[in-house]
Amino acid sequence: MFWIDLITGASLMLLGWAVYRNPMLISGVNTMSKKRLAQVDLDGLKLGYRNVFLICGGATVLFGGIFTLAHLPYGFHLVMQLVAVFALVIACIVLGKRYDAGLQGEEGKKERTKNWIAIIVTIVAFAVILFFFFKGSKPATIEVSDDYITAKGGGYSASITINDITVTTVLTDWPDIAIRTNGISTENVGIGHFRTKGGESCMMFVCTDGGPLLEVRTVDGKLYYLNCATEEETLEMIAKVKSKER
Repeated sequence: MFWIDLITGASLMLLGWAVYRNPMLISGVNTMSKKRLAQVDLDGLKLGYRNVFLICGGATVLFGGIFTLAHLPYGFHLVMQLVAVFALVIACIVLGKRYDAGLQGEEGKKERTKNWIAIIVTIVAFAVILFFFFKGSKPATIEVSDDYITAKGGGYSASITINDITVTTVLTDWPDIAIRTNGISTENVGIGHFRTKGGESCMMFVCTDGGPLLEVRTVDGKLYYLNCATEEETLEMIAKVKSKER
C-alpha cells in the first residue's frame, strides 16, 4: 500500500513544481483574457500552488510510511488520500480568492459566489464519501430466523430463504475471488457482489476477523459467503443455520 502513497505523494509534488514553472497549467488562468489576467498576481498564485502541492504530497508520503510501519488497515491510507485531495481543492479555491483582484468588489461577485458553491459542494461530497466508507468498512450483520438468513452491510443486503438452501459448507480458507463486480473490498471486509476464479457470481458478507466462512448455495443457483464480526458469532450463526436445514 505504501507504494501507492509514495506514487500519489510524488505525483502531487511534481505537479506543484510544474505549476510553479508554468502557471498557465492552472485551471481558469489559461482561459483568461489578457485584461482579466492582469488582475491576477501570478507570482503569488503559483508560489501558493507550489507550496500547497508540496505540503500535501509530502504529508501523503510521510503518513503513508507511518501507517505502513504501524500496520494500520488500508482504510487509513484511503482516508489520508481523500483528506489530501480535499485540502488541495479547498486551498486552490482560497488561493484564487487571495491572489485574484478580479474577485473583489461588485465586479467579482458572481465568481465569488461560484467559489463558495464549489467549497460547499466539496465539503459535502467529502463528508458523503467518508460516511459511506466508514459505513462500508464495518462488518456485516447476519441474523438467522426460522425462515431466513438476513445479511446487511455497506449498503448491500441479502435475504436467503432457509427452504431454498441446497447445501451449506463451512470453509476454513477464503474462496478464490477473481474480481469485485459491485461491492466493497478492504483488508477487513468483503461485502457485495464478486466473481470467483471459476466464473461463478456470488455475494459476500465476510470479515477477516470473523473466523470460518459459511458457503451457502440455493436452488436458484445463487452462491453466498457469510461470516460475522468475530469467530464466536460466526460459529453461533453456523450452528443456527445447520439446525434449521431440512
